[in-house]
Amino acid sequence: MDSETLLTIYAAVWLGVLGAVLGSFLDCAAARYAAGGGWLPRGRSRCDACGHILGAADLIPVVSWLLRRGRCRYCGAKIPADCLWAELAGAALFAGLTVRFGLTAELAMWLLLGAALLALALVDGRTHEIPNGILLFAAAVRLAFLPLMDVPVLEQLAGMAVGALSVSAPLLVLSLVMDKALGRESLGGGDLKLLFVLGLYMRWPEMLLLLLLGCLLALVWALLPGRDRRREIAFGPFLAAAWALTVLFGDGLIQWYQSLFVF
Repeated sequence: MDSETLLTIYAAVWLGVLGAVLGSFLDCAAARYAAGGGWLPRGRSRCDACGHILGAADLIPVVSWLLRRGRCRYCGAKIPADCLWAELAGAALFAGLTVRFGLTAELAMWLLLGAALLALALVDGRTHEIPNGILLFAAAVRLAFLPLMDVPVLEQLAGMAVGALSVSAPLLVLSLVMDKALGRESLGGGDLKLLFVLGLYMRWPEMLLLLLLGCLLALVWALLPGRDRRREIAFGPFLAAAWALTVLFGDGLIQWYQSLFVF
C-alpha cells in the first residue's frame, strides 16, 4: 500500500469523525428550524425532557448515544434515534467521499454539497419543506469551484445546463399536467428545484440514475410495515440518499447497465 493511499485512508477516518460531529449539529439545528427557531444554538445543549445541561461526555457523536442506550443519563428520557442516524450518515458520507475523490479540491466541493444535502434531508423530513437558502448555498458552491476544476469553465457550464435541465424540466412539464388532471399538487416545487441544483453537479445519465434510485427508496419506505399510509412522504431525504449512492457507486452501475446493450 503506497503512502498516498495510506494518507487518503487516514484522512477518511478523521473526516468521517468530522462528518459525525456535523451530523449531530445539523440534526439539532434542523430540530430548532422545524420548531420555528434559527439554525444556530442559543446557549448550551440541554436535555429536551429535563432541561439538564449536557456535558462533553454526553455529546460524543454515536458513542454517547450507544453507551447511554439512547437515554438521557440524568432523567432516563428516551433520546430520539434521529440524532444517531444523522451522525452515522454524516460519518459514512464524509468518509466515503474522501475515498471516492481523494485529497483534491473536488473533494472539498462534494463535502460542502454533502453537508448541505444532509441538512436539507433533516429539515424536509421534519417539515416537508426544502429551504431555498440551502439550495442557493449548494448552487453557489458549484459556481465557486468552477475555476478550480480541471475541465474548462465553458465546458463545465454547458454540462451544468444539460444536467440541471435533463430531469427537472421534463418533470416540471409532467407535474403541471398532473396538477391540472388531479386538481392538486403532484410534485413539490422544492423537489424540482433540488433536482435542478443537483444537475449542476452531475451528468444527465447520473441524474436519471439518481431519480430512479430516489423513487425506489421512497417506494420501499412507503411499503414498510407499520407506516401510516395517510401521512405524506417527504421526497427530499430520498433524493439526498440517492445522490450519495449515485456519487459513490453510480459510475459502476451506469457502466454495468450500458454493458447489457453491448454485444
